[in-house]
Amino acid sequence: MAEIVAAVACAHAPGVVMRPEPDAAGMKERWLRAMDEARARLAAARPDALVVVCNDHIQNFFFNNWPTFCIAYPEEMEGPFERHMPMPRYHLRGYPEFGAYFLQRALDAHFDLASSQEYEPDHGVMIPLSRLRPEMDLPVTLLLQNCVQPPLPTPRRCAELGRFLGQAIREWPRPERFALIAVGALSHWIGVKRMGEINEAWDRHLLELMRQGRLAEIASLTSEDIEREGGNGGQEIRNWLTVMAAVDGHPAEPLAYEPVRDWVVGCAVAYWDLTGARR
Repeated sequence: MAEIVAAVACAHAPGVVMRPEPDAAGMKERWLRAMDEARARLAAARPDALVVVCNDHIQNFFFNNWPTFCIAYPEEMEGPFERHMPMPRYHLRGYPEFGAYFLQRALDAHFDLASSQEYEPDHGVMIPLSRLRPEMDLPVTLLLQNCVQPPLPTPRRCAELGRFLGQAIREWPRPERFALIAVGALSHWIGVKRMGEINEAWDRHLLELMRQGRLAEIASLTSEDIEREGGNGGQEIRNWLTVMAAVDGHPAEPLAYEPVRDWVVGCAVAYWDLTGARR
């Protein structure tokens, strides 16, 4: 039987590679140092495989076919999709056996996931992975959630899927060690008049709920709540919520929070140490 040994949640702002120059307040450097810390902890947990909970940014999916939930498990992937980004293109191994297993288990449990065996990860996956596992040496499965195009899945449904993900991993018959990575969020407004705003108070409130393991309170949010407080980009909190549910609401340890105006995102890093955790 498999186990979940660690989880990380972090921002995936394109500005990380597009505008890397240090800011006067040192916010970028503090966030990057926290990512280095998460990378070191993740390595110490010795995972055998990764599941990244993420969302597409109108790269692989478009409005003529946008799945609410999708499991992507190609044999191989390359990214980022955005070739203009000043970062290397990385090669990833997929994990088709686990992807097919999870898809069948999900369908049997009435989670009607779409599936993709051909997928090109965008910045939302590749920026975090380039920081957290630059070796790109582990098989990766992507669980994609619609955080972009309304109507969106309810946070409560994302939590239900997260609980199921955790259960399915723990029942995977191979004795492997999985780590989960949630990407995106916190508050940001993209492509709208309020672009550039960050709601620091809301972000810190969410991080405190995660630190206390108060999963139900986050799951009770509505899309309207999130849009009002965290903007259209804040809808990506679903990815964090799904991972939090997969680890049964185990309290997170926030490693950093910085409202990086130059990256137009409230940037956080949180870590779940699950080695020896009772679940």
